[in-house]
Amino acid sequence: MSDIRQLYQRIIVDHANYPHHYGELKTANYKKTCRNPDCGDTISIFALIVDGQFIDISFTGNGCIISQASASMLMDILINQSVDVALDRMQSFRKLIMGQAVAANDLGDSIAFSTLSEFPTRVRCGALAWHAMSEIINDWRATNG
Repeated sequence: MSDIRQLYQRIIVDHANYPHHYGELKTANYKKTCRNPDCGDTISIFALIVDGQFIDISFTGNGCIISQASASMLMDILINQSVDVALDRMQSFRKLIMGQAVAANDLGDSIAFSTLSEFPTRVRCGALAWHAMSEIINDWRATNG
């Protein structure tokens, strides 16, 4: 295994074992739960969005190391960001896990999933939290334009 792959593996394991922003956010004004029907992974995202800004976000869930680590990474790169920035970063992540080239500057540790496309059955695991966040943004847009 190459050095970079070993580093990415360690980053993913660390996020799964010690997730950032884990737990139910009691002040959330948006919540969305998504489930991967293929494997049973479940992620709930909690967000406090004020004036188009993610003031606070968190998640809970059960599932594989990939879904849990990905959710943790998502929290890190979107907290204190605007909805517009979030959408850009989420689009970059989708491209990344599909094996497309992206500028990794704003993806933080989630760049560790750059080889996920080599494991097509795991792409849905990596995208689960991001899908839930997309639904939260859609809900926010429906009420805030």
